[in-house]
Amino acid sequence: MTSRGAGTAFPRRSYRLSTESEKPKVTGIVNSKLLNDYLHRIFPSADGIQSAAAYRKPLTFQNLQEHLEGLLAEGPGPEGSRDQVTEGRLGPSTVVLDHTSGFEGLLLVDDDLLGVIGHSNFGSIRATTCVYKGKWIYEVLISSQGLMQIGWCTLSCRFNQEEGVGDTPDSYAYDGNRVRKWNVTTTNYGKSWAAGDIVSCLIDLDEGTIAFCLNGVSLGTAFDNITRGAGMAYFPAISLSFKESVAFNFGRRWGTYPVEGHRPLQDPPSADLVRAHKLLG
Repeated sequence: MTSRGAGTAFPRRSYRLSTESEKPKVTGIVNSKLLNDYLHRIFPSADGIQSAAAYRKPLTFQNLQEHLEGLLAEGPGPEGSRDQVTEGRLGPSTVVLDHTSGFEGLLLVDDDLLGVIGHSNFGSIRATTCVYKGKWIYEVLISSQGLMQIGWCTLSCRFNQEEGVGDTPDSYAYDGNRVRKWNVTTTNYGKSWAAGDIVSCLIDLDEGTIAFCLNGVSLGTAFDNITRGAGMAYFPAISLSFKESVAFNFGRRWGTYPVEGHRPLQDPPSADLVRAHKLLG
């Protein structure tokens, strides 16, 4: 017999509370043996062969850090991984912008000391490390396409809010906004840059030349017969106008457009690369 009226009939069911002993026990979302095999496969020993002892001790997320430390301690790292003292370079091994001295005008420097924004008519700043011998390169990411002069200068260069890198003796610059090169006087050079472009600044202190690349394409030699000799060393430097911004790469990251024969001002982070090679290689 069915119910009558507007209501809906529901079948009767019996409900009861389960006891504690009847609840399923959760032992983990991953099978322990499967996790052990998986982690050993991802993080193998240096020779790729796991010892019997390694398998006797299950590897889990709880003791993974201890296992990784053991991997990093075993055997030598990749060839050439040790930091080297570099002839031809002076200054801290970690190269950043010199925000304590060596700049003119008001500039806003990023926390990592690699990015800078102009906050005055024409501000200038140089790096903390200079070179006096050999072939060197650094890169600049153009974040805005306005008035900037990027290049090299010596410690003796003095700038103001009217004169920047390339406007004084012993300073040399490329200006992709006006498509010119600067060393006291100026002439046409290179190509126009845009936001997102990468400028490579090259100096060859063996031959006495300075050149630039735009997105990996050489713009040719900009200057030759630059001043060299006792007491002459060149810093990466930039002058930029109000609200223009860039970010420098002195070598902390692999170069976007490396140039054969030219070395970045900063050595790559060898210890970190060794760790990455062992853990992820």
